[in-house]
Amino acid sequence: MRIVICTDTLGDLNGVSRFIQDMAELSLHSGIDLHVVTSTAKQCPKARNIHNVKPIFRTKMPFYNELDLAFASRSRIEEKVLSLEPDLLHVSTPGPVGFIANRIAAQYRIPTLGTYHTDFPAYIQDQTGSTLLKKITEGVMRRFYAGFSHVFSRSGSYLDIMERSIGIDASRSSILRAGTNLARFNPERKDRAIFERLNIPKAQHYLLYVGRISKEKNVPFLMRVWEAFLQEHTEFDARLILVGEGKLIDRYKATTESRKAHFLGGIRDNALLSALYASSDVFLFPSLTDTLGQVVMEAQASAVASIVSDQGGPQSIVGYNAHHGGLIVRGNHTSAWVEAIADLLLDPQRRERLGQNGWENMRHFNIKQSFEAFIDAHKRAYEHHASA
Repeated sequence: MRIVICTDTLGDLNGVSRFIQDMAELSLHSGIDLHVVTSTAKQCPKARNIHNVKPIFRTKMPFYNELDLAFASRSRIEEKVLSLEPDLLHVSTPGPVGFIANRIAAQYRIPTLGTYHTDFPAYIQDQTGSTLLKKITEGVMRRFYAGFSHVFSRSGSYLDIMERSIGIDASRSSILRAGTNLARFNPERKDRAIFERLNIPKAQHYLLYVGRISKEKNVPFLMRVWEAFLQEHTEFDARLILVGEGKLIDRYKATTESRKAHFLGGIRDNALLSALYASSDVFLFPSLTDTLGQVVMEAQASAVASIVSDQGGPQSIVGYNAHHGGLIVRGNHTSAWVEAIADLLLDPQRRERLGQNGWENMRHFNIKQSFEAFIDAHKRAYEHHASA
């Protein structure tokens, strides 16, 4: 059985890209016949099972400038996919490559699976405030996923949303077991000297955010929370560190010192990123629309107490099996977030206990187990198709 994953994001600094890279890397070490086809002008891993079809042109994705819309020749994508002779296609993203792959699957009757990584209808509404555009996006997503034999969700909280919003009923959807790289992200990476090496002033507490510096990740709300926290709790010597790319950086960067906030940009150095996670006191992730929150798993694996919103997928990670690795706080409620931050900074024993819970929880979310579940699900789909 040969699986070909078609994706529009592979060289980007996001959870979807990291997940696909992990699947490709693990397949090389396990003897699984898996290939990835993409089209990007960005740097992506050099591996014998990763195939990058050079785009004809690219442009920034509307409302999401950190991502490119890369357009490759349909014939070249088709030639590459068919040369791999896939038994199954896994279409990871509803972008130019994903739409081409969808048409190839329909034309050549290749069974197709996919993963609903991003809640695009909610994302569009969050960016534009338009219910009409959300409805239009839902219609596009319904048509895109209509021919898929199975669609995975990254968390249980999105199965109902997928059914209501884009018509993927329970008979062809399931949760794809989440996982993170526990060899890369773990408490042993702690190194408090990392902040000094990054020219961040010495402080008693360091709070970390990792993700796009953008509206849909709720960063403007996070900055309002941080300003309110600094005003209301002058007794704390604390710094906020934000890792990620995004068009909102310029809005805040000019006043970073007065805000005691530090924007480090995107980090591709895994060792540096791992040390930042493990050395921080609290991880903050206020997004309301993430289907999973790969960065939250990375923080939990690093034994860092996390604060997340009560909307979206990250709450299922932090609250796994009622063995909480942090706090789940009312979304977009400034005072609740300020109080949650203060409570954790005031109580180091509680922080340590929650961080330890998170680390123990992540032992159930090893990326190797996620890979095995991913392959098993495709084997079942292949066997079902072969017997039909």
